[in-house]
Amino acid sequence: MSKRDYYEVLGVQKGASDDEIKKAFRKLAVKYHPDKNPGDKEAEAKFKEANEAYSVLSDKTKRARYDQFGHAGVGGAGGGDPFGGGNPFGGAYSYGGQSFNFDFGGGGLDDILGAMFGFGGGGFRGARRGRDLQTSITIDFKEAIFGTSKTIRVDGKDIKLKIPAGIYDGQRIRLNGKGGEAPQEGGQRGDLYVEIRVRAHKTLTREGDLILSEVTIPMVDAVLGCEVDVETVDGQITMKVPAGTQPGTNFKLSGHGAPRLGSDERGPQIVTVNVEIPKNLNRKQRELMEEFRGAKRGIFG
Repeated sequence: MSKRDYYEVLGVQKGASDDEIKKAFRKLAVKYHPDKNPGDKEAEAKFKEANEAYSVLSDKTKRARYDQFGHAGVGGAGGGDPFGGGNPFGGAYSYGGQSFNFDFGGGGLDDILGAMFGFGGGGFRGARRGRDLQTSITIDFKEAIFGTSKTIRVDGKDIKLKIPAGIYDGQRIRLNGKGGEAPQEGGQRGDLYVEIRVRAHKTLTREGDLILSEVTIPMVDAVLGCEVDVETVDGQITMKVPAGTQPGTNFKLSGHGAPRLGSDERGPQIVTVNVEIPKNLNRKQRELMEEFRGAKRGIFG
């Protein structure tokens, strides 16, 4: 189902001020807050929708990208829940024949019951269940975008871990039955939690399914137009910058962003163009600039 326009969600005009946006959100938040509407799924959905809209429109950078590119300019969901809704603390997933669960470290009912009754620190599955184990692994930025396979050693055994494309920094993968051995014969092994850490890239950053980058061009190239090489996770590409490009202009490279987990579809890369203004001009350059200024005054009066 397509998303509603964020301005429409908050009930404000596209040119609304920051104060108008804030007031509109507060009004909706009070009306639909889950604490005021316990068990009302419709109210909960409206509250979530308003919160998502406000998270974008209250941020000047995100709002500018949204105004220019729509939902595609803010990662499709305002950079929020990578699963696009549902429980933010975990979710079943299957990838490459490997069954596992994502876990964001929130702890669930099983963990609470386990802590209360001492059942292995992570599962209400009986006293003969093995301990849950935790480890972490660091992968490169591009490996997080495209997915990868790693071999990890836990408790003296090698385990092959398949990491799906689009995984986020800080997410944990739960491997069922790959934890500690059961203390008694016939018991179940515990689970293994693997935290995924993603190395920062030198020039690229990620926001939801967006990849963000910047390029700097000379003032003359911004005035006359040029072509510039842009780094992407798919390799270097050439991007056309039209004549008259203003500082801070965003350009969208479709299909060069990050995939959403469980989908082959990728978001765009947003390239922000910075314009370099020369500080020290030689005499010839200054004469040309003065000539340009005079010509401009003559044209526009």
